[in-house]
Amino acid sequence: MADDTADGAVGSKDGSRNSSDWPAPAGGVELVRIGQRDSLTVFDGSSALSSGSVAAANDSPLRRNQYLAQTSSNGRMKKIDFVLTYHQKHDDSAVASAGMESSEQRENELRNALIDALRIEGVDIEAPSSSGSKDLTNGDDSNGNYNGEDDIVENGGDSSETKIKYLLLHATFPLLARYAEAIKLQMPLRDQSLVDDANAAEGTPIDVEQAQFDCALWRLFRHSSDNAGDRNDLFTAPFQKDRPEMFAIGDRPEDREDFFTSAQRSLLLHTALVSLPEFNRCVSTGAIKEAYPLHDGSHKLSASVSSAQVTGCDNDRQELNLLWVSARNWYRFQPLMLIRRYFGEKVAMYFAWLGAYNMWLLPISVLGLVAFIYGIASVWSDQTVNQICDDKTGAGNLLMCPVCDQACDYWRLKESCMYSRIVHVFDNSASVLYAGLVSLWATCFLEFWKRRQFVLQYQWDVATCECLGLSTPNCTRCYAGHATASAWSPSCSWWALVLAVLVGVITYRVAMLVVFSSISGLGVFMSNLRLITTGTAACINFVCILLLNQLYKRLAMWLTKLERPRTETDFEDSYTIKMYCFQFVNYYSSLFYIAFLKGSFAGRPGDYARFPMLDGVRLEECDPAGCQVELVVQMLIVFVAKQLLNSATEVWSASNPILGSRRQKQCAAANAADSNKPPWLKDHCLTPVDHLQLFDEYLEMVLQFGFVVLFVAAMPLAPLFAMLNNVIEIRLDAWKMVALMRRPVARRARDIGAWFGILTSISALSVVTNAVIVGFTSEQIPKLVYQFTDGRGSLDGYMSWRLSLFNVSDFETQIADSAAEVNVTQCRYRDFRYPPDSANRYEYSTAYWHVLAARMAFVLVFEHFVLVLKALIDLAVPDKPGVVKEEMKRERELLRKALFTHAKTN
Repeated sequence: MADDTADGAVGSKDGSRNSSDWPAPAGGVELVRIGQRDSLTVFDGSSALSSGSVAAANDSPLRRNQYLAQTSSNGRMKKIDFVLTYHQKHDDSAVASAGMESSEQRENELRNALIDALRIEGVDIEAPSSSGSKDLTNGDDSNGNYNGEDDIVENGGDSSETKIKYLLLHATFPLLARYAEAIKLQMPLRDQSLVDDANAAEGTPIDVEQAQFDCALWRLFRHSSDNAGDRNDLFTAPFQKDRPEMFAIGDRPEDREDFFTSAQRSLLLHTALVSLPEFNRCVSTGAIKEAYPLHDGSHKLSASVSSAQVTGCDNDRQELNLLWVSARNWYRFQPLMLIRRYFGEKVAMYFAWLGAYNMWLLPISVLGLVAFIYGIASVWSDQTVNQICDDKTGAGNLLMCPVCDQACDYWRLKESCMYSRIVHVFDNSASVLYAGLVSLWATCFLEFWKRRQFVLQYQWDVATCECLGLSTPNCTRCYAGHATASAWSPSCSWWALVLAVLVGVITYRVAMLVVFSSISGLGVFMSNLRLITTGTAACINFVCILLLNQLYKRLAMWLTKLERPRTETDFEDSYTIKMYCFQFVNYYSSLFYIAFLKGSFAGRPGDYARFPMLDGVRLEECDPAGCQVELVVQMLIVFVAKQLLNSATEVWSASNPILGSRRQKQCAAANAADSNKPPWLKDHCLTPVDHLQLFDEYLEMVLQFGFVVLFVAAMPLAPLFAMLNNVIEIRLDAWKMVALMRRPVARRARDIGAWFGILTSISALSVVTNAVIVGFTSEQIPKLVYQFTDGRGSLDGYMSWRLSLFNVSDFETQIADSAAEVNVTQCRYRDFRYPPDSANRYEYSTAYWHVLAARMAFVLVFEHFVLVLKALIDLAVPDKPGVVKEEMKRERELLRKALFTHAKTN
């Protein structure tokens, strides 16, 4: 296939296909084609360039209550673009103190000032009530005594009652046009002649790219061409309010109201709101409690809507529920264009990245499964494992030194048989090759995403936009000053908590070995003691990780506010870096310890390294078969349990009203009793969202990416577990956003923000971690050294070579007593040292230095080889597909033509 197939295949601009038809396995993202960009839509989902009547939408009971009761000069109802809520005393006589009366009066004055400012900006305002709506646009009843409709009554701690009131906002076209020009919002041009020229040309790059993907296999995964909800492609340009005739605005008066989509209207009105000092004061003082746009109607589908067509859907929200949320479409591509049109570019960019990531997990998951199957198939023929398990002719009868000081006894190597078989499943020659492939895979994925992101930037008209971050009203005081000095110093003490937890878990493992070893008659339990101890310790560590997560969230938020970032974007980027650093240490510290430190400094019998602060407790040692299994167990429990717990928590917390606030419970009960309630009452009961709504989703996926690429040499099934989790994660996130959460402001975004830099750093670090795991934690290098030296091409006698001898008479006092009771003279331990009868007794042997040199050589060769290949891939794959750059040139040509035509006619 051509190189651009991974970046979003492009196709003809005749509108014969939907861009969301292109498939992605297991909930992936559709291959966006440049030839199918969405155009304007009106409230009911029909094209703004068509002559469809909006009155039909107003006749529907489902949609009528989404419009203001006041009507414009042409008799059309105006859409509710935003809802503001505030609290007011239910009974003024119940107010107990003059201070409270003064506070409430102050809030009324602030709201009145906001209403006046909104009227000047060009916002129509309405206060609904049970006795009828009051139009505040022209100053009606603007003395603070208006009665907004309430959905529930809340009881305060002082026995007073408050009602939740609503202000419904409608943005007029002059306001939308003014802010669209200010933020350089790309809108369709009226003259689309170049589109027709491109379609008429034969053999264009667009047609060639489309033909490569027009096959039955792809059609199996994509949605029907009637289901995408996308519109014909239109070239766009930054909107100019003084030149409306350049843009594709209909000739009818109402077409101006339909020019901007509902998502664009929410973005523009939100921009206008946060730019008003009156609004910021209302939010910071509590005069305005919440501000949110409305959903386009109910997400529930009627019985007449089939799974194959969306013609019966009343709105985009129902289409998303059918095509995106429904479990029966789990294997199809996400309808990204529809997501973008409804939720905005920032949300759509996250799901585009998540779908692309999941699609790229598919090939590496298959390879990991192959490596795992190879390990299982070869475990019974591996010479090293057979030596350990053979207590007759092999090394299984070798006597091993005790694993603890006093309570532990000598043991035979065959007791490690099961452990060594599990080690071989994950530590074999295939895992070495697989580790290198995954490191290259991470680079290929990130290069693909850069290309894909560029396609999406052009496709969604954000390639050249100025996505300026707006100040967050809820944190106005946090952004009021200049950035302070670095606030990282307090975090050192918090990172010490992770170290304390790690030491505690190590102590637990050592203590459990001592306790259980002192108990006789445990049988099978004793032969698997190390596995059981490792598993329980990993569970304890996981619980500690979850507890520390809550502390780190508060610490990261506090440190970010100390820096006083001025905009939402600055705040989110700063918070992202801090939170990920904390979580990196929290989640990966135990894995790094097992992979790189455990057993390396334990010492030898007679000269063990000990914890000076823990009453001389010995440092941990690895099993004769290595520490690989302990790394695998830790990965399984922390990685897999984390994913299962996150998925279960998301479903439970989002759908169970028991976990909601008292207001949400009352709202849910009221909505269930009265299904005809206005949409602002229904949406008020949904879970609120803010500009950090996607942070937890990104954090979960990036942590997962780290597990997949950093430690894949020890756990080749990690990509498979990640892919299966993500198939469910996509549908859960879609369900939450469509059905359980309020509609977010349709913010724009050019990329995934600071997360891409984090992903790039993880990809580079993965080369080092996998090289060290294979070189130092794995047993592959010592086996190769033995084969090329003493083994003469075979592994016969490897375990005898790998284990060193020790005279029990040289034990420390507390061990010597135990040795006398069993009447043995020598035991074995895992190391490369000279025997006790040598002149250099217990010093590192020649084999140790050979193995160390081979390990270091492997790490250097592996690291440099993979890094060179990563650099070559980076250079060979351009970040910007050529066909997209050609389309951008044609769009700029059309803009110049439109400007010339406008200048000539005016």
